[in-house]
Amino acid sequence: MKPTETLPASMARDIVIYPVGLLAEWQRFVHFPDRKYARRSLRSSLRREWGRIRAGQWRDAKNYFNGYLAEHAHLGTRCGTGWTRGRAYRDLARHLNSDPRQLT
Repeated sequence: MKPTETLPASMARDIVIYPVGLLAEWQRFVHFPDRKYARRSLRSSLRREWGRIRAGQWRDAKNYFNGYLAEHAHLGTRCGTGWTRGRAYRDLARHLNSDPRQLT
């Protein structure tokens, strides 16, 4: 699949893209009206991740920096990840197009 290809319209409308990890915490920090809560939430999540890094929990630490996740609502496949919404969508499209069982 070429990086510019997308999914058929029937599959694309069931895709949900949302921020996770550091990006979600940063967006909460920037846009949440209660600044004290947002600052406390960001600092606690960064401390939690620093603890995971020191403990050697590398998979958890890596997942914290995913950015956006793209999931299909009905197909049970892997998620697409990326630091932009488009990259997460293309990653999910690549996973869906590489598995012939999901396109039937």
